[in-house]
Amino acid sequence: MAMLCPKCEKESNNLRVCPFCQTPYPTDRESRGTPRMSRAVTAPRGTTSIPSRASGDPRIAMENSRKKRWVLIGFLAAFTVGYYFFTKEPSVPVGVTMPNLIAGAMTPTEAAGILKRANGGAVPEVRDGDLIVKVVTGFPDRRMGQMALAQQYARADEIVSGKKRSISFLDPAGQKFAHADAVKGVVMTR
Repeated sequence: MAMLCPKCEKESNNLRVCPFCQTPYPTDRESRGTPRMSRAVTAPRGTTSIPSRASGDPRIAMENSRKKRWVLIGFLAAFTVGYYFFTKEPSVPVGVTMPNLIAGAMTPTEAAGILKRANGGAVPEVRDGDLIVKVVTGFPDRRMGQMALAQQYARADEIVSGKKRSISFLDPAGQKFAHADAVKGVVMTR
């Protein structure tokens, strides 16, 4: 059984690829019909065949590679923009009271547990009626984490002691980063 190449119109016994121009023949999946056979199906002399998309035209291959390159560039640009906006830390303004970042109900038992865990990595002391909490271990790097730490500690202290009081929060270097006031609430100081 001989096959006729759709590109160069030469006959060969190979059933997969034309040995002259390396054009792949249609597979059984692509065409469920019978294969084209020998010279009975040849085009009339003097006609030129129109190159198809499967003919291996280098211009078409270059066009496809350009399209793939631009799709990849677009995907990378969209990923970069999305990564920037989703990993960008929300701003925590200095001196402005924010609503609780962790807004769940807190029981007295949970409040005592939070204070116990927080005081395990902090040094609390009372000076002139104010509570000063120096966080030694487990200090959050991000400002949102620092604000959440101060808010949770102030809420837990209020529940355990039964009243709001002035609390100053210090980082491991001894610098004040937040302050809890009985009137205003918790604010960042730097």
